Amino acid sequence: MKILVLSSVYRDDSLGKTDTSTNVVNLFVKEWDKQGHKVLVIHNSHCYPMIIHKIPEKFKKILASKMGFEISDYEAVKEKIFLDDGVKVFRLPIKKFIPHCKPSNNVIERQINKIVDILKAENFKPDVITGHWASPQMEIISKLKLKYNCRTAVVLHGLGYMESSGYMVEEYLKNIDLLGARSLFQSNCLKKMLKLEQLPFVCYSGIPDEYIESYKLNTEKYNNINTWKIAYVGRLVSYKNIDATIRALSEIKDINWEFNIVGEGAQYSYLEKLARSLNCIDRIHFYGHVSRNEVMQILKDTHVFVMISTDEIFGLVYLEAMAASCLTVASRNGGVDGIIVDKQNGFLCTEGDAGELKSILERIMNEDETSLKLIAAKGNETVKEYSDCKVAERYLYKILEE
Repeated sequence: MKILVLSSVYRDDSLGKTDTSTNVVNLFVKEWDKQGHKVLVIHNSHCYPMIIHKIPEKFKKILASKMGFEISDYEAVKEKIFLDDGVKVFRLPIKKFIPHCKPSNNVIERQINKIVDILKAENFKPDVITGHWASPQMEIISKLKLKYNCRTAVVLHGLGYMESSGYMVEEYLKNIDLLGARSLFQSNCLKKMLKLEQLPFVCYSGIPDEYIESYKLNTEKYNNINTWKIAYVGRLVSYKNIDATIRALSEIKDINWEFNIVGEGAQYSYLEKLARSLNCIDRIHFYGHVSRNEVMQILKDTHVFVMISTDEIFGLVYLEAMAASCLTVASRNGGVDGIIVDKQNGFLCTEGDAGELKSILERIMNEDETSLKLIAAKGNETVKEYSDCKVAERYLYKILEE
């Protein structure tokens, strides 16, 4: 089967740390390729005036801290053709003046013409076209459907464009066979917002099979705990609400704990100052960027993994923490709400709510070992249903479903 993938975000691993993009779409592409499908990727990168991409790193970090996302280096958005594990990727920049603005109709038409020319040159007539993020994927795919008469889908990673008066969602959906969301909460919001008869399907991410195989169920770490090991792994940006975790832990005085923060980002200095001001800096360790093996070892030793982000679409690290037998605390109504069932295979907390998080952590720390082991084991078992292979198969099956 020939699958055409359009995405606003697609990581180019050859750029190393220069490309800060998530690899969520890369993982679906690689899995479909492994399953024997012919896949071609169009990366509709958002390209701003050069001066924005060339902002000094110091100011980029300030903007990232305020806006919750990072402005890509120009090398990660300029036009390019490259191979991603043998899959051909065409990066076609979408010219925009400022982040989140809608591209002009002329820009969209030029992009469509380029895609049609590429497909003709590659002798690639798609059986399926699927897109990630709303703009410009919805506009482009709705028009490509008319030309190629194939199955089409779009998976939304947020609700922003759905609320824009200038964005003709209902018109685009006429030529899109399947609408997807990245969380159950987002799916319910879309159904209500767009007055849909059915819930959009939830397109969960998977966890690499090798990750699942690398972690073995280990509930013995909950025996006779002297110091509770809490961890966070990810970028240090405002919407991750790492400060709420520091505030919550600082209020727990009579139980020994340590908080291991793994990752880099714009909020490092702020978080360090906050920990000092709350007199808990000696119990908090900033690891910065570490290797894959080091992340695995940290999670294996961790008792509780916490990430109560605001508007967290999906975080692979939640699944990895569950695979590592961690008691995982995630955001209620976030990307893994539905995968994590509160107090059964993990815990759910209101995003950024330090008070509620404190209560959850105290409850965990005072719970009996048998109950904690049961929750950790259920979390570990849950992850096995969300391997890259299984979620990619379910995703494609859903698109092909009449």
